[in-house]
Amino acid sequence: MDVFFGPHKDAIQIIDKQTLEIVKTLRPQKGARAAHVEFTQDGKHALVSIWEEDGAVVIYDAKTLEEVDRLPMKKPRGKYNVGNRIEK
Repeated sequence: MDVFFGPHKDAIQIIDKQTLEIVKTLRPQKGARAAHVEFTQDGKHALVSIWEEDGAVVIYDAKTLEEVDRLPMKKPRGKYNVGNRIEK
């Protein structure tokens, strides 16, 4: 879940579906707005926007929550996984 507004705009919170507790907080780029979390069609990766002029799309391994790659972009937003959109 992204926080988007306020002092924790740089946080992506991982929430346990059973307890609804925050189990981990990711900060892809300290102080920069992190948003628009989306999973790849196979569920192996999570894509996160760093919604800033000097932003990026950050790719995380969905199981380990480790950063896999970072694609520099200017204020990326929206949906990246077209496969999920056209098949559902």
